[in-house]
Amino acid sequence: MERNRVSPTLVIYSSLLHGLCKSGKVEEALELFERLKYQGFKHDQITYSIVLHGCCRHMDTEVAYGLWIDMVNHNFVPDVYNYTSLIYAFCRHRYLKEALGLFELMLDNKINPNIITCTILVDGFMKEGLIGEAFLFLDEVRRFDIVPNLYTYKVIINGLFKGNESDDVWGFFGDMIKRGYIPDVVLYSIIIDGFVKALDLQEAFRLYRKMLDEGMMPNIFTYTSLINGLCHDDRLPEMTPLLKNMILEGLTPDRILYTSLIACYCKRSNMKKAMEIFREMKNGGISPDTFVYTCLIGGYTKVRAMDFAELLMEKMETKGLTPTVVTYTDLIIGYLKTGDEKSAYRTYHNMIQRGVTPDAKLSCILDLGNDAGIDKSQKEKDVS
Repeated sequence: MERNRVSPTLVIYSSLLHGLCKSGKVEEALELFERLKYQGFKHDQITYSIVLHGCCRHMDTEVAYGLWIDMVNHNFVPDVYNYTSLIYAFCRHRYLKEALGLFELMLDNKINPNIITCTILVDGFMKEGLIGEAFLFLDEVRRFDIVPNLYTYKVIINGLFKGNESDDVWGFFGDMIKRGYIPDVVLYSIIIDGFVKALDLQEAFRLYRKMLDEGMMPNIFTYTSLINGLCHDDRLPEMTPLLKNMILEGLTPDRILYTSLIACYCKRSNMKKAMEIFREMKNGGISPDTFVYTCLIGGYTKVRAMDFAELLMEKMETKGLTPTVVTYTDLIIGYLKTGDEKSAYRTYHNMIQRGVTPDAKLSCILDLGNDAGIDKSQKEKDVS
């Protein structure tokens, strides 16, 4: 534009800032914002709001709060959109006290919150385990004619499960239906995952079948939750038809699902199936990470197949992945199980040289800190 002697206006720059922030390129947006100020552009509240919103979503609170102060110092009065953005930033970083302080400041300045502001704070309470306080807060904001929307109910139900209060879920679910909200696949998946984690697999599958009866297609998160539940209950044969249903519905396993399957089969020492999934994962273009390799190494050490465990360790390091203390511990335990103390201590010294600190489990197994050396009877007890 400048080469054609057309000077960009602030409106054009605002659109550019919005595009950068929306695509997650907030640092570029902030750099452009500051460069425009240096060049003499006078930002309006719209440009401040755009960049503030981006910073609150993607950057740390110091950057976001610094921009807020700069906006106020330029005599712009923050509106509900600005307050909500900064409240979100504080809640995202678990600064609930600061978020509530900003909420009070908002009310003091005669700016009424909206349902988005309040849902963010309810989520903040829930993440801190303050379920009672979340409901008290919802009661207080009713004076602003604020009632929960579908997203608020998702936050509440998710919080109830995380707070081990699954008995109250159906009450809120019923209240949501009475208000005319129709549950979507995300909400159903949240409830299914909650019941799986509450070890109520029967209720989780009842809801899954209800979804299918209503013609609602479960998503990859739904299937991952159910598969994790089946694995926990040692119902591995039921996983195969579930996976077939998923694929028939056009869903492709993602990294999380592949990892769950591999971890499940390794836990049950079914290394043939674990490696089958591992190869399928790689063929699907998903690179296994440190956790996946550690699961496989741990699985092979359980069945005392140390050659395979060593090979995976080599492949892992060749790919530039860094073994964790769990990876080393599994290998060391495997060597001790097979009576190969020399390899166990070689692996331990390699671990130390690479700056990995032994955890309590490994320290106990190796009897670290005991000048008398290894208590063999205790060691055999720990690794068995």
